[in-house]
Amino acid sequence: MNKIIMLMLMLMWLSIFIQCQSQKKDKYMIPIVDNKYEKFDIENFQNKSVRGYLKVRENNNTYIQDFQSPGYREMIYNDNLFYKVTKFFYENGNIEKKGCLFNEGSVAGIWYYFDKSGKIVKEENTDEGYEFKPEDIIVYCEKNKINLSKGYHDSGYQTRVLKQEFEGKKVWRISHQTSGDTIEEIILDGKTGKELQKKTVPFYNP
Repeated sequence: MNKIIMLMLMLMWLSIFIQCQSQKKDKYMIPIVDNKYEKFDIENFQNKSVRGYLKVRENNNTYIQDFQSPGYREMIYNDNLFYKVTKFFYENGNIEKKGCLFNEGSVAGIWYYFDKSGKIVKEENTDEGYEFKPEDIIVYCEKNKINLSKGYHDSGYQTRVLKQEFEGKKVWRISHQTSGDTIEEIILDGKTGKELQKKTVPFYNP
């Protein structure tokens, strides 16, 4: 009987461990965006948008649609993720390109490109040359107590994560607010994650 109880406890703890690991992995991973054709609902947008802008809240997601000249854009924010899915559409409503970005920052993961008829023409790995991956940025921010925003925010300064060039290298630039009037800017090597520069600059709220 004791062996059966011990076995049941071990299985229970194993299940909890696997669930925790899965949740941790999901938190760090870039959302999956497929390469399928999509069509923007122009009629719905024209009927419901105000001055070319529409925001819809559904479950844990915030959908932002707006008019891009020419064409349309949709951004999908999830309350539990550090990334937003962004889709651009031609003026005829056919998908033009789609992929993920940090909620405040640069592209991440695979992006897909389509011609005006909706046929896929290109697939781009935007993380190429960055061995220090977007999920490594999230881990770095957590370890260094940098508040990286999840979901949609319509006000306030949010931490920005950008891909840039610095001294001939691909780098990450993290900008986060350390007080009401200061921003800390950190530059990390895109391959190793090594800190190349860290400085404090004034924050001006327009």
